Amino acid sequence: MFGYVKPYKPELRVRELEEYKAVYCGLCRELGQSFGLFARFTLSYDFAFLAMLKTALDEEIRPETCRRACIAHPFGKRACVCENPAMAFAARAAMISVYYKLEDDMADEGFLKRIAAAALMPFARRARKKAMAFEDGRAADAAAAEMTAAQKALEKESCPLPDAAAEPTAKFIAALMKGCAASPEQSAVLERFGYLLGRFVYLCDALDDLEDDRRRRRYNPFLYAEGEAAIAAKNALFLTTAELSDDFDLLVLHRYEGILENIVRIGLRAEVLRIEKKLKGGDKHGTEPI
Repeated sequence: MFGYVKPYKPELRVRELEEYKAVYCGLCRELGQSFGLFARFTLSYDFAFLAMLKTALDEEIRPETCRRACIAHPFGKRACVCENPAMAFAARAAMISVYYKLEDDMADEGFLKRIAAAALMPFARRARKKAMAFEDGRAADAAAAEMTAAQKALEKESCPLPDAAAEPTAKFIAALMKGCAASPEQSAVLERFGYLLGRFVYLCDALDDLEDDRRRRRYNPFLYAEGEAAIAAKNALFLTTAELSDDFDLLVLHRYEGILENIVRIGLRAEVLRIEKKLKGGDKHGTEPI
């Protein structure tokens, strides 16, 4: 989806990094098996986090790791988590998200991006239909449709308030996170956690795209901040990560605790600092890929 919810690798133990890679590769394999080769190219850190969190919250999901050939790494097999309910849930959510992203690109982006989105839309449409055969897929689709409509309305009126502009994405991620709950007691905490994570993701994306949006004259709520955008955004993002960390403490995790803690407490802040550095003319690429 966006790619901002990922671990800070220098602070991960070797075993934790291997476990994270196994989840990431497992989700890639799940996407390919369930939705075809096209789906593998939509793999993102955000939905790997979703799969890992759902696995960690549900004691009944016991992830098994196997070694499989990988089209991206042909010289040897890679460890990956085998198919399980968390992987399937994350893959369906990812396909729903991709469909609405392509729909948005077809409406708003430049000529070349519209052509690319139109070419990919038949694949995304079929994947969406498959995902909606499941109850959680239908719930994700309803939330994504609501998010898209609300976001378009805010952009049409050139909403100058970053908090208001972040609301649709925050509600969408809240709905996805609520779907991770293994018990009714977890739902309220996860909904709030997801809301804050969605707010973080939207604000990160808006700040990351600030100069590009300024140059292309595209909507970005931070363009109304009269030169104080980076400072205001950084403060808002750090406040959001602090609240996320507090909510994370309320979750009962059965596995992957060290990796998830790294993502929430270190990885998110590292993304804010990376974007700040980028805006100041430094490294534009951030952490190396998995």
